[in-house]
Amino acid sequence: MSRFIACCCMLTLIGALLAGCGGSGITQSAETASYKVQLTLDAASFGQRIATIEVQDKSGKSAQVDQVVVAPLMEAMGMASPEQTAQSLSTGRYQVQGEFFSMLGEWEFDVKISKSGQEEIARFKIPVNQQ
Repeated sequence: MSRFIACCCMLTLIGALLAGCGGSGITQSAETASYKVQLTLDAASFGQRIATIEVQDKSGKSAQVDQVVVAPLMEAMGMASPEQTAQSLSTGRYQVQGEFFSMLGEWEFDVKISKSGQEEIARFKIPVNQQ
């Protein structure tokens, strides 16, 4: 009987872990020469996705920049999704919605930050799954 209970507990734990891996959101941070950048995706999967980008200066204050553009690409397969300009929600906070991923696998998600004619790129690695 104890072996049965242990097995049931293990299956419950595995199910909970797999459910958490599905289409759940993902948050990553990266730094450029001038900025701290945080990317939050509502899910790392196909379909319409929402990306929220927070840009801070090196001291941690919200940065005022001219433009934030996202550029998803999968270099290994020679694929790229169209670049999209994020809309400003507030100082240092931007959002963009779109279909960023067209196949399973690891994508690079470049966030291009422009200010006063200078561009810096924060690169994120996004493992895309099917959910």
